[in-house]
Amino acid sequence: MWFSQSYARPSSAQSTDNSMAFSLSAQESRPGVQLKARIKHSPDYARAMLALFAVVQGDERFKTRDHTEYQEWVRGEYLRELSPELARRNKELPLKQARRDELKTRIEQLSEEAKPLRAQLNSNSLWEAKRRYWKWLLTRHRELWIILDPVVSVHPDATIFEAFSQDESSYGRVTVLSENLETQGETVYGTTNVDFSEQLANEIKRVRSYRPADLTVGAGGVAIATDAGDRFEKKIDLPPTWVRGFLQVQSAGTLPSTSFSLSASTVAEILMILGREREKQSPRALKFVLENGKLPQIVVEPWNIVVQEHEHIFDGETQEVRVWGRRRLKALRDLLPYSQKVQVQLLGTGMPSFWSVETNGHRFDLGLSGWTKNDWSSAARFDLLASLSPVTEGDVEVARGQLERALKLSPQELSQRSDLSREAATAALQSICRDGDAMFDALGGFYRWRKLLPPRLETQGAAKDPKVETATKIVRAGGVKFLPLYEADPRHDPSGAVARGEIVRLRAQVTTLGRDGTLRGGEKMETLLDVDQDGRATFASCTCRFFRENKLKKGPCAHILSVAALASSQVIAARQQQKSAGALDPNRLKGKSFCFTGILKLYSREQAETLTQQAGGKAASGVSKNLDYLVAGEKAGSKTVKAGLLGVKVLSETEFKEMLEGTREP
Repeated sequence: MWFSQSYARPSSAQSTDNSMAFSLSAQESRPGVQLKARIKHSPDYARAMLALFAVVQGDERFKTRDHTEYQEWVRGEYLRELSPELARRNKELPLKQARRDELKTRIEQLSEEAKPLRAQLNSNSLWEAKRRYWKWLLTRHRELWIILDPVVSVHPDATIFEAFSQDESSYGRVTVLSENLETQGETVYGTTNVDFSEQLANEIKRVRSYRPADLTVGAGGVAIATDAGDRFEKKIDLPPTWVRGFLQVQSAGTLPSTSFSLSASTVAEILMILGREREKQSPRALKFVLENGKLPQIVVEPWNIVVQEHEHIFDGETQEVRVWGRRRLKALRDLLPYSQKVQVQLLGTGMPSFWSVETNGHRFDLGLSGWTKNDWSSAARFDLLASLSPVTEGDVEVARGQLERALKLSPQELSQRSDLSREAATAALQSICRDGDAMFDALGGFYRWRKLLPPRLETQGAAKDPKVETATKIVRAGGVKFLPLYEADPRHDPSGAVARGEIVRLRAQVTTLGRDGTLRGGEKMETLLDVDQDGRATFASCTCRFFRENKLKKGPCAHILSVAALASSQVIAARQQQKSAGALDPNRLKGKSFCFTGILKLYSREQAETLTQQAGGKAASGVSKNLDYLVAGEKAGSKTVKAGLLGVKVLSETEFKEMLEGTREP
């Protein structure tokens, strides 16, 4: 499918005595986006952008080898061994070659005669007719317009560049924090597409510490400033898959993962091995051997070369995880000498992985699908597990309005700004992502407003998933029956659903449909599903063959989806039961005051303050000499310093929880 994107000028670059000015030309059909700034630590920015360009160019699909030289050798050997008869015929070749040259001359004469006709084909009138056609196409068939160039989003806290590789199995994102931008004039926040050419990448390589980059995003283009060029139309031939690809990337980021750090030198050693060796047999994976309290080991298969991490200790559940498509990691190669560590998130064996490198506030994120052929656009439907709560169109519109104004929100913040529950807020934000109007930042745990498509442009409907259709039929036929948990399960409860902290576990029996479309004679499967406080599935399993063979590599099976469709009401009932059974002692924290700071993991800030008040305590907003306790989460700031100066005791979240439960004296 061909479609058109219009730019005011080509992307280009211009150097002066003390700066490099780049122009990443923006698409003209977008709303106004404006930013003018000098980039601090410009060499780090340049390296991150070149890593993104490596992703844009990346194509790890199998390519056939060039056998031309071998075939020439075979032909020479064949001619040398010709029989006398064939040798005689070979002598006739000069005459035939002369005839060929004669015809070639005639073709050249005809080509000269055709030049005026070619000129007519390239005339201004023809290009004007093409322009009118694309304008008509935009008006009549907007579904044919899909944005495929890299996307740039300007936000108050950061400017973000995103793109997919040619094979759509790698996702790259560059985040430039606002603290690294010396802005000038007015800034207008929004999203647009940029033309990222090879010529521009070559100019970015010229950025130096003494020649910083100047970035300009405006009506004329996303600049790292530029000479004005002629307007041109860019035609691209690519399948309409990017919107779904972005959705799957952000949905995968919401799923539970194993997170840890590796030294940059460890990742560099892995890339060195991959560059030196060539696989001739399977398995072709990186096997991560992760043992709690020990340094991770990475086994490069099939050679079983062990790469030992030497600095960062793994803190988590002991496990082994394999990932494929490892050669796509070469996009990180030029960033590693300037980085101390690489943050890794593994969703599981054969599942996607995320790799993050940060240098002086410039972050490059690389998202890899499970394996190269299983690209993001056609990969597992991770969005089906990212939110299980039902949501109305009205809830989505409320969330859309709030997110567009705030530009970034967590589900908890959206819940506080509206009358939506936290589960409904998450479901609404996920729906906005599905429309291509938002993205999820996995490291920050919040959603950003980011329109992938121009205004009023509807996304093309994705092909129907047969598993979703099967799950729908099972639910309508009454094939889902919730069961009590096993007695051996520490969360055993006869109701079939039980909440422990933030997680609700569901156990269900799912009856498949028979050949006649009814439950009669259908096979019975058993499914387990864990749901967190945001209404996301954190664990899922099924006894069916599809799940045993694929786990979640190809998305949830129809049986898991059928349980997920009915999970919301079960979760609500379990949480209500938990609330009534686990009421707090109203005098447990009586007379004590608490202040909360940093990123809390066990509770939201609002939950922690509410629990404090329910237990008879007081929730304070600041640190003073009258404060009893400061509860510090991750990345706690100046409040911990002030508490130390005033002699206020600092608690961890776990210690605060123990006080609530009565296992620790206040």
